[in-house]
Amino acid sequence: MPHIIRTASALRDIDGIWDYIAIKNHNPDAADRLVDKIDETLRLLVSQPLMSESVEHLRPHTRRCIVHNHYLLFYDTLGDDIRLLRVLHAARVIRPEDLRE
Repeated sequence: MPHIIRTASALRDIDGIWDYIAIKNHNPDAADRLVDKIDETLRLLVSQPLMSESVEHLRPHTRRCIVHNHYLLFYDTLGDDIRLLRVLHAARVIRPEDLRE
């Protein structure tokens, strides 16, 4: 059965996004819903890892998927598993160094 592997950077990204929405915007329910949506999307991606856009120009063998119109999930595959590298805001300019392990 395929697994979802979350890098330390991805976990920090998700924690930071949750903190921003829950604490700075005073909306923990919205923060929880977004994290749930990220998890739901990851479950879909692990079953269909090639369904999203390739971003070879940023990092070899890497793909990205948009969640909630504002966040990008960057991941690659390890056999049948997917490895979530980063979760970044879509308004950011993403550079190759942002996706290093």
